[in-house]
Amino acid sequence: MARIPNTPSVRVFTETWTADFKEAVKKAAGKDGRLTMSEAKKLAAVPGADKMFADNAVNYLKATGKQSVSVEVLATSARAYAQRAAQVAAGPDGRVSLADGAKLPADLKEDFFLLRGKPVPGATPVTPGSSVLPAVKTALEAATADLWMTSETDAKFKFLAGTQLNGAAITPDVVRAQLSAQHDAIFADVMWVDPADLPLATRTQVEERNAGDFLENLATNVDPNDPDSVAQGQRFAALKRTVASQLTDVKVFRFGEVNISTFIVGRTKTGELAALLTGQVET
Repeated sequence: MARIPNTPSVRVFTETWTADFKEAVKKAAGKDGRLTMSEAKKLAAVPGADKMFADNAVNYLKATGKQSVSVEVLATSARAYAQRAAQVAAGPDGRVSLADGAKLPADLKEDFFLLRGKPVPGATPVTPGSSVLPAVKTALEAATADLWMTSETDAKFKFLAGTQLNGAAITPDVVRAQLSAQHDAIFADVMWVDPADLPLATRTQVEERNAGDFLENLATNVDPNDPDSVAQGQRFAALKRTVASQLTDVKVFRFGEVNISTFIVGRTKTGELAALLTGQVET
C-alpha cells in the first residue's frame, strides 16, 4: 500500500521517510535513546518495513566513525541527507517521479519505491571496488596546478582522497575523521605553519562557508587593471566549474584561527569524500 502519492514533492517524500525512519531507529535504540552499530545491524533482521532503514543507520555510523548516536541526532542528519538526495533526483520541478526515484542513492531508492507501493526496479550498481576518485583527482589537480590561494601569505592547493561516505552528510567531524592524517602529513607543503599548530586536531574553531559564494568571490575579486589578477580570477572561475562538474554537496570548512586550514569538500559520483586543501592567514 502506497504511503506517498504519485510524484510526491521533495517535502512530502522527505517528511514521510524521516518520520518512518525515526520511528524505526527509536524502537531499535531502546530505552537509552542511542543507537549502536549492533542495534543498527539487528534492524536489518526485523520483520516488516522497518528493516529498510538499517542501511541508512549503519552507513551513518560507518561514515562518522561513531560507536553510537542519539536518535535525534541521527534523524536530523538522515532528514538532511534524504532531502538533499531527493532535490537532486527531482530536478527543477521539485517532484519525485518513479524515474526520479530510480536516481536516488542505493540506501534511499528501495525506501522510495516501497513508500510508493511499487516494486524496486532493477538496479545497475557500481562495480564493487570501482570509484571515480582517480578521475576526480586528475581533474581537480589539473584545475589547481600552479594556482595559489592568496591571503596574508600564499598557499598551494592539494587534493585529498577520502573514503566511501555511504550517504552520510559531510560535516566537520567527518572531515576530521577521514582527512586529518593526510592534512597533517602535507599541510607544511601547502603553506608555512608553526609545527606546533600543524595538527588539524588542534584547530578547534570551525567555520562553514557557502562553497559557491566562496569560489565566486575568488573568481571576481580581481583588479581589472592587473593582467595577472584577471588571469587568476579566470583560473578560479574555471576551478568553480570543475568542482561543480566533479562533486556534489560541496562545502567549504575553515579550521582554526590566524593560520587556517581551508577544505573545499564534496561527494564524488561514486559516493566518496574528496577535497582540496589550501590555507589562509588572517590576523
